[in-house]
Amino acid sequence: MFGQGINFGALAAAEVVVDFLIIAGGGGGSRYGGGGAGGYRNSYSTESSGGVSSTEDKITLEDGTTYTITVGAGGNAGNRSAGSAGGNSSINSIIANGGGEGVRWPNNTAQSTQNGGSGGGQTDGSGSNSAGTSVATSDGKTQGTAGGASGYGSGSYYYGAGGGGAGVAGASSTQSGAGNPGAGGNGLASSITGSSITRAGGGGGAVGGQTSPKGVAGTGGGGEGTAWNGGETANGTNGTTNYGGGGGAGMSGGSGIVVFRLPTSAYTTGYTTGFPTATTDGSDTILQYTASGTYVHKATQPNFMYYLVVAGGGGSYSFGGGGAGGLRTSYGAQGSGGGSSTESAITLSSGTYTITVGSGGGGGGNAGSESKIVKNSSNLVQCTGGGGGGHTTSGPRTPNGGSGGGHSNNWTDGANSGGTGVSGEGFAGGGGTAIYGQDGGGGGGGAAAAGTARGNSVAGNGGNGLAVSITGSSITYAGGGAGGYATANFGTSGTGYDNYGGGGVAYGYSSVPSSADGQDGVVILRMSTSNYSGTTTGSPTVTTSGSDTILKFTGSGTYVHS
Repeated sequence: MFGQGINFGALAAAEVVVDFLIIAGGGGGSRYGGGGAGGYRNSYSTESSGGVSSTEDKITLEDGTTYTITVGAGGNAGNRSAGSAGGNSSINSIIANGGGEGVRWPNNTAQSTQNGGSGGGQTDGSGSNSAGTSVATSDGKTQGTAGGASGYGSGSYYYGAGGGGAGVAGASSTQSGAGNPGAGGNGLASSITGSSITRAGGGGGAVGGQTSPKGVAGTGGGGEGTAWNGGETANGTNGTTNYGGGGGAGMSGGSGIVVFRLPTSAYTTGYTTGFPTATTDGSDTILQYTASGTYVHKATQPNFMYYLVVAGGGGSYSFGGGGAGGLRTSYGAQGSGGGSSTESAITLSSGTYTITVGSGGGGGGNAGSESKIVKNSSNLVQCTGGGGGGHTTSGPRTPNGGSGGGHSNNWTDGANSGGTGVSGEGFAGGGGTAIYGQDGGGGGGGAAAAGTARGNSVAGNGGNGLAVSITGSSITYAGGGAGGYATANFGTSGTGYDNYGGGGVAYGYSSVPSSADGQDGVVILRMSTSNYSGTTTGSPTVTTSGSDTILKFTGSGTYVHS
């Protein structure tokens, strides 16, 4: 009989095959050379991969396997000092290399960072370093193109070359006649998300000694180059965020992205971390990771509890702005304090989670108090109070903190820089400058940016706070307080300075009051409503958002899970 002896129940399940697009972070531009685009690897349809190479093989999913997604950061801008290449992006062992940094100027020290996913553009002038090349991936794949070459400008005019793009090499600069900086190479288009988007363009080169022309940005998120004409302020554009574009000369590269496209029927059997954006196109689900995370295939999601922990902000002094309280969060793709990645959620287990909420530091340079989540005497999450601001005759009592307090000028201890921030929590405060007769201070550091130093006749600004949507709405927390000045010309406080964890504002000694307290901290927990036990102390505010319950603690208390 036909089919005799076949055990249909033993047949293997149909393979689940997924497509990917992996783009690394774009390289930072140097003073004259444009940054190369991040490496570009594509398995979708018949589309090209980097360097207009063949479409790559798809991924066959395995049950219970964790696919770890890493999204590379854009490279730092360089000027007369070094910048950096972009960061790698990957899915497990499939790696796209970060874009090459523009060749540094002056070109007299050996450099290898111009090589990458796509190469960085060469700087103006003779030297030992040629334009950046596109390196092969660890498994031998092509992922980009080379940067352009540059000769030596005439007289006081200088011209840098463009960084390579995923689809077209960076253009070389021309030195004869009027001369022109090189354009960034163009990127490649993909429809993996359901619509055609061009990404991974190279950064344009710079011109020196005149206001134009600037090196043209490569299509797909490359940055425009700078025109240096009597100043040291770069005026190009950064590579586009999550496009992997190379930075224009003197500018930063754009961060990368990872796109994962799989059948919706398979997606619903697993779970994700890292907060990718999920959309659908026909029978497929598309996951766009703009920050690192995971996809776990055919597995049950653990009972996660997400958190936002913000410590108390530091108090200002007469001139130094207070630093924001340290901030750590496991919710959202925006990252955590101090420019770090979003942290892993807590996996719930039975027992008591003890919440401590730190108070803001008092005016007069006092640091804020810590906030934390503790279980079984172990600190699960702990954030440091913000550093206090400084005065002309003495430094802050505690300048360092979650984010550092701003410095004043004319310190008797001879110090000048602002307080430091804690790694993964916040940024440093701004420094003060000893200028006779111009008393003023730097701004306090924030969760998302450093405070700025005081300038000539103006105080420094507080660093911006970080926007997090854990409550269901986007709210900015932990901004740094503005620096004060002897008369007017106070600095501007960072976003979120007047919210939880914000640093105190300095007003200068001619104002009453001359200093201000930092803001108190907060601890927010978010979990599936089906997991919420309902047992708390400390009277947190309890709200819901979709299928989740949110607990907001503005004072110390507990959550008891059962």
